[in-house]
This record gives sequence, structure tokens and C-alpha cells, in this order.
Amino acid sequence: MSKGILRLAFRAAGIGLAAVIVYSCIFLAAFCLMPPLYKDSYQSVVVRQYDSLREIHEPKVIVLGTSYVTFSVDADLMEQKLGMPCQVFGCHLGMGTRYFFDLSKEWIGEGDIVVYPIWETDINYYGTELILTGIEGRMDLLLSLPAGAVKGALAGSRDIITKKLYEPLRGMLFPAEKKRADSEIDPIYAIDSFDQKGTMKALRQESWTDDVPEDQKKRYDSAAYSQEYIAFLNEFDAYCRDRGAVFCLTYPTILDEAVENSEEELAAFDSWLKEQVTAPVITDIKDTLLPREEIYNSVMHCNTLGAEHYSSMLAEDLASFFRAGKISHCGQ
Repeated sequence: MSKGILRLAFRAAGIGLAAVIVYSCIFLAAFCLMPPLYKDSYQSVVVRQYDSLREIHEPKVIVLGTSYVTFSVDADLMEQKLGMPCQVFGCHLGMGTRYFFDLSKEWIGEGDIVVYPIWETDINYYGTELILTGIEGRMDLLLSLPAGAVKGALAGSRDIITKKLYEPLRGMLFPAEKKRADSEIDPIYAIDSFDQKGTMKALRQESWTDDVPEDQKKRYDSAAYSQEYIAFLNEFDAYCRDRGAVFCLTYPTILDEAVENSEEELAAFDSWLKEQVTAPVITDIKDTLLPREEIYNSVMHCNTLGAEHYSSMLAEDLASFFRAGKISHCGQ
């Protein structure tokens, strides 16, 4: 290869590296220095949950998941029934289930009980762009992302940078358009729906009244639970054991009418799952199928009544597990 070609190659590499550095600086400036754009968003509750979790310095219950946990678990009620702190950790499904598992690991300690209502998911998925809008301005949480997700953050940050530049201008130049867009956001999906621990406290009195659309019908199917997913859960169970914690599985809330399985199929799935995982499954699957009076705006989202029902049941399941001698410090 001639020296001229080598020079061109090095020059191109240098230009490419400079472009990456410049773009990274623009991204970091937009992420950390520009006025926050998503501070009132639903997904921003992850910051409250994270800060609350790391401030609990005693044995605690951590309930992991996505929005079906957000809408279904009343942490204060579980605390009252179990006599130990309880932290919900999870919100928007689009952020990826894996994100909440990974972010919680550092704060799992001796005596903790980690509960996961298992549902089908791509356990390797990271919703990086949505995560960025949730952790906006928090360099510590940005740096906690794995290397692959950071690369995805840079690749997918163009829209975020554009919005952060455009939204203030839209508010000044087109106030009516901005007001209309803001009014179309369901207020339940906003930070004001949560307390400082990140537990949903907005009163949800409405209940499910419609027929179940085809795209919201649910089926427990072992084929949807990959061996990679099962292996991840078993590795997470081992991690919890190494840290002196207990990892338990339960089932999420679902509108009973939306579940297409027969009782025999549900029992078969439950048996299959218990053979696959090393963590205990502490809940009767049928108990998590709730009537429409306890379901809110999605077949896996509880209204306030449903959250009280599910949280009480989950606390009792954990206490029963304690009484069976499998958890030594829960419900004392």
C-alpha cells in the first residue's frame, strides 16, 4: 500500500474520530446542560425509584417489572403488611425489562427479597432512547448503561437533541400547538402520578368496561419464554443468593376475560415454569387473574382497587413463604 493511500486512510480515520468526539460533546451538552425537557414524563419516575432504592439501608422488598408493576403494586400497603420497606422498581415497557434488573443489582443486599412478576419479554432489549428521556440530566445513570447501550444512545440521540432544541422554540413561536399537544397527554402518565419513592399514587377509579380487543388478549405459552430468558433469571437468582438475598417469582395481574388459557393450560404452564427456574414461584397463577372491576386502562394495569387487592395478595404470599420457613425475616 502506498504512503499516499495510508495518509488518506489515517486522515479519514482522524476525521471520523473527530466527528464522533464532536457529536458526543453535543450529545452530553444536550443531555446534561440544556433545560430538562422530559422531567415531568412518566418514564422519569425511574430516577425517583432509583434514588429511593439506594437510600434504603436495611432488608427490603424490591418488586421488579415494567408498567404492569407500576400500576399494580402499592408499596406502602405492602410495607404495612410485611413490616419491612418495599420499593417498586420499573415503569415503561419500552425501556426494557433488562434495564430494571441491571440497574437494581448494585443495591441488592443481605436480607433483601426481590420479586419479579414474570411475563414474556426480550430479555436483551434495551430501549435506549426512552431510557435517555427518563434519566435526562443524570450522568451517573448514563454511565451505568452497558457499553452496547451507550453506543445505541449515541446512535439514537439525534431525535432527542432535535427535540430539546426545537421544543423551547415551539413553545415561543407556536404556543397554541404546544398547549394542544400537552393537553393530549393522559395525566396518569406523568411524574405527578407518583410519590417521592416512585410509587403510583394517582387515584384510578375507572374500571374496564369494553370488550377485550384482539391485540390485548393474552396467553401463557412456554414457547414465548426462551431458554436465554430462563437462563438469565436463574443467573439473577444465583446473584441474589450470593448477596444474601432471596429472589422470588410471581405472576402479573391480567384481566381474567383477556386470558385465553383454560385452567388445565394454566396449571401446565405453572408446572413447566417451576421445572425451569431455580427461584421459587410463590403465587397461584389463577389468583392474579382479576375481574374487570379491578382493571384500569390496559388488561395488565390495575386501578386503585385492583392494586390494593394484588398488593395485599402478594404480601400474603410472601408472608406464607416466610411461615413455610423459606424466608427467615419477612412478615415478622
